[in-house]
Amino acid sequence: MMTRKQHVDYWLHDASENMKDMRAAIQSKRRVNAMFCGHLAIEKMLKGLCAVRDIEVMRDHELVRLARKSGLDATLSADQRKELAIITSFNIEARYDDTKRRFHDTCTPKFIDEWSGKIKAWYKYLKRMILQERAELPNNEPDKQKLIK
Repeated sequence: MMTRKQHVDYWLHDASENMKDMRAAIQSKRRVNAMFCGHLAIEKMLKGLCAVRDIEVMRDHELVRLARKSGLDATLSADQRKELAIITSFNIEARYDDTKRRFHDTCTPKFIDEWSGKIKAWYKYLKRMILQERAELPNNEPDKQKLIK
């Protein structure tokens, strides 16, 4: 059984990998994939926030719902909720080729610069919050939550 700190570390590590994937996809001009990876990173950071707060991690991809579940929602502005909703829209299922094609047309270099910047800001904000709360956890506290992937 893992500790709560290990559970939090799992989400932090996975989100970090998604951020690396986003940067690599931007460099190789795979813009749709870049935004999808950015969405995954923020989703996993919100799940990490749930884990550090000992809140059951949901099998959900919708960022506003995850923010609400984590307790973050109460502190968010309407603009921040809107940003999370837009980032959620980057979670496009591969089987919908026409949707991906339309989104590809939206993903201009300017769009990617703007939204990758917002994703990076969210990532840093959530990481700082998670690490502060993680530092207060006891070292060997068993995790009561089931790890949701």
